[in-house]
Amino acid sequence: MSLPLSSGVSTDYSESALRFGLMDIKPVEVVETIKRFGMKFKRTFRRFETLKPSQSYHDFVTLKNGLIFDKIDVPKWFDPEKLVKMYSQRSINFFEKDTALQNTIKEMRESKQIGRPLLSFIRFMISRCESEIEEDLEIEAQRFLHSNLPLSFYNKFVVLNNTYRDSLKVLEQIVRIHEFRARSARNFAVYSKHIDKMKRAASPIIDRIETCLFSASCLKKYVTIWNAKSYDEIHQPEFLDFGKIDYSKFEQLNNDFKIELKATRKLFLDLDSNILQRELKLESEPTAKMFGKLVMLPSSSLER
Repeated sequence: MSLPLSSGVSTDYSESALRFGLMDIKPVEVVETIKRFGMKFKRTFRRFETLKPSQSYHDFVTLKNGLIFDKIDVPKWFDPEKLVKMYSQRSINFFEKDTALQNTIKEMRESKQIGRPLLSFIRFMISRCESEIEEDLEIEAQRFLHSNLPLSFYNKFVVLNNTYRDSLKVLEQIVRIHEFRARSARNFAVYSKHIDKMKRAASPIIDRIETCLFSASCLKKYVTIWNAKSYDEIHQPEFLDFGKIDYSKFEQLNNDFKIELKATRKLFLDLDSNILQRELKLESEPTAKMFGKLVMLPSSSLER
């Protein structure tokens, strides 16, 4: 019996969606002529265009997987280049089937500034993340039960899911404030200035979560490929055996992930966000406890 697909599949491309939706944009002002009751009127509206050149998702995920397999050791029975293609194509397939996300991005770009397109986009991302947290928790529990890896290994991925959700909460605050100020601007120059401020505020958060997700992907892929006997089970090995992994290299990747996870959570706390601090206090610890109950073992802390 193969293991369930690892959690965070959509998170693998959600990080690129965040950059594409909030960073790789520029506001434009458009004047169009409309005809009403035989008379012509000019209407001015604002929308967003993609910065040029824009990196495609295919290029983004291929580059990311290339960097991952440059960093981790690969078993001699696998070709690193083929692994890059397989993992990249899997993510691309999920992305192409995710019509809800693609429609949300399209609506945001084509909106004529009726409503709050950027806020609607980030709230969609939050809703998507929150709808997947319980399923991801169950998946990590099942993977723990089909392995002999320590519980602390899985707990960090549970905390990562919560941390990613927390990052979206912070971004929601940033977008809400700056988009409101932009929409209240009297002219396009001031409007553009507020959008630029939003991007500068969001940039370090997106950079940090991307770095954290990268270190998590390195660790998870390392564990998975060393427990896969063939390309057919590269995503779903039957059992994750700690004995098949080089301990020193595992510890290096594990420590890298732990450091990045701590740095990410520290960044959010340093932002002095009362809402976020409540999220971290009320959500992260109960989630770890819930995970412990699912596997009928006491929860390990992030420090262990």
